[in-house]
Amino acid sequence: MKIPGTKSVVIVIAISALSVGLVITSQLLASGPVAIPAPEPGQDRVIDRVRELFPQTEHWFAIVATAEFATSGSGRIVPDYESLSHPRVRWEDASGHTIAAEFAQRFRVATRIGSREDDGAWIDVTPKGGRNVAARIQDGLVVYPDAYRDTDVLYKSTPTHTDEYLLLRTADAPTVWRYRVRLGPTIARLRQAGAAVEGVDADGVPWMRANPPFAVDQNGVRAEGEIVVYGEEIVVSIDLSELEFPVLVDPDWRSTGDMSHGRFYNGANLLPDGRILVTGGCSASICSGDLTLPACRTVVNAAEALDLDLRRWSRIADGTARVFFHVSESLSDGSVLVAGGCANSDCSGVTDLAEVFDATTNAFRTVDNLPEANGGFASAPLPDGRILVAGGCDQTSCVPDVYAFDPTTDGWDTLAPMNGARGRAMTTVLPDGRVLVTGGCTNIVCSTVLGSAELYDPSDDSWTVVDPMSTPRAGHYAATLLDGRVLVGGGCAEQTCGTVLRSTEIFDPSDGSFTASGAGLQSRVGALAVRLPDGSVMVNQGCSSRTECDLTNEVWAATTGEFSSIEDAVTVRAFHTLVLHEERAMVVSLGGCQPRTCSWWNETYDISGYMTSLDGGVPVDSGPGVDSGAEPDAGAADAGADTAPPGADAGGPPPDDGGCGCTVPRTSSASGLNIVGLLGVVGLLAIRRRRRSGASR
Repeated sequence: MKIPGTKSVVIVIAISALSVGLVITSQLLASGPVAIPAPEPGQDRVIDRVRELFPQTEHWFAIVATAEFATSGSGRIVPDYESLSHPRVRWEDASGHTIAAEFAQRFRVATRIGSREDDGAWIDVTPKGGRNVAARIQDGLVVYPDAYRDTDVLYKSTPTHTDEYLLLRTADAPTVWRYRVRLGPTIARLRQAGAAVEGVDADGVPWMRANPPFAVDQNGVRAEGEIVVYGEEIVVSIDLSELEFPVLVDPDWRSTGDMSHGRFYNGANLLPDGRILVTGGCSASICSGDLTLPACRTVVNAAEALDLDLRRWSRIADGTARVFFHVSESLSDGSVLVAGGCANSDCSGVTDLAEVFDATTNAFRTVDNLPEANGGFASAPLPDGRILVAGGCDQTSCVPDVYAFDPTTDGWDTLAPMNGARGRAMTTVLPDGRVLVTGGCTNIVCSTVLGSAELYDPSDDSWTVVDPMSTPRAGHYAATLLDGRVLVGGGCAEQTCGTVLRSTEIFDPSDGSFTASGAGLQSRVGALAVRLPDGSVMVNQGCSSRTECDLTNEVWAATTGEFSSIEDAVTVRAFHTLVLHEERAMVVSLGGCQPRTCSWWNETYDISGYMTSLDGGVPVDSGPGVDSGAEPDAGAADAGADTAPPGADAGGPPPDDGGCGCTVPRTSSASGLNIVGLLGVVGLLAIRRRRRSGASR
């Protein structure tokens, strides 16, 4: 690898066998506080310097402000996580794993990071070339002042991951860091996992992940770095040519029970082997609760796959472009088309790039580009295996143009245009192969919301304008019913969502009309709906206003046309993705945004009762839900600064009135069948854990 010049930051980590695990074993703890030198009177504290230069870190560091420390049997500094009291502390990841670290008393001595799940999963990291300065504890962080020339190193550790912050005070700071690493016996090797590095065991199971770092200067200019495996070394680099010193660099280590990025407006597709692929999306610190885009701060290219057997995520061959509002459609062979989308946070730039993810090779291959660049398309599979891509927008306007991707040629066919330009519409496929497109906007930021709808007939490549909906809708949900009709509901009639809609209506393709149906129990924008096997429709979460997003779920009964409440979600989310996994009889909710962050977390809903009923058996009722032990409080989280703008950590907000201020019964009946409630976070361990209690939750 070519090492960047003086305007770059490069971190080199020598590895013998990696396990970036993430929690020390309890037997290593020894009683008694650790003796850390206090600063001399008038001495400049590193943490104060960082806060002054980068005020956003005040929120990040506050999470560990109450941390106390002990010493391990090896003499290292060990955080006592029970002393953490901030409401945003996460006590375990979505798999139920926890993390921690043992820090060296002096910088040039090995620091250990390990996993509580396996005593053999650990990594000892010894810096090379730094100064052998003594560690100091400053407001809950472990700090090594002047660890390198013009560079201070700080560590923030919580039960879910460990952040390293490097304060590069001047351009004279070194651009290369080397670490000698010794690995525990559980970790067999390192592998390049897209843009990240994962430590895996002999079976290829990822235990932990090292994400590429990012750097930010005082002007808020951000630079993304890279991390690459070279034999027994890891090389991490960041191009700082566009940044002004001082610069704050933030690498981190995480477990694999959560996605490597919180994201929304992303794609999610079921792969042939049962994994769920997630592509693109926005990563941010807030959810606006309306149809504007201020919440989108960072656009993601990380492609990740969730293994439901292992309850673990792995970063795989990341997409070529950073995109959101892109096409993400499964092809007939199980591969996934990823095309177009917004390439920057305000969608002032759009892309025509297209590629296909091949699940057999875990790699993307290039295909012909879209005929035009846009985002916010209406897309759907056609009966002949092609993918319909209709409309789309940039920041100023949308188009009516329509194309079809042909997987036999990897090219695009031009189809008949829609009768009107639109983007951010909902698309539903009817049983006869026709495609209904409802609502949407006149540009990507939804300056005007549409109430019109059109029906595409692939048999003669024609569009038909059908009767309009009763109200304009964008950010709404839609699901095709077993009888071929379409349930449409929620959303907003205008950009700022002064009123979030609760109403629903049903489209009848026999006469092209919409008729009113029963109102939902909750107003929702950014919610999603999925038809369950018995024909009912599950409506999942969303925002009820611009400031309140939701934990609630409900189901529409096909026999009565009425809504009933079902098991609450664990984590507040909106503008997320929802995948029906019929083989496993579950619905998987992925990512999304919250009032103060976006989500790495995922939840599964057991629908086995419905599946059993289709076989003539007795529906299963799990009661008020399984005690998984993996549940964070609504929105409660801790994470690093990788997705957060100034003023917020990437962790979630403290609980506030259950997320939406509403009270919903734990279970209810629909269509005469009890819906099986929430199983728990997707990372649920095979052995159930008791829920952790305490004020910090």
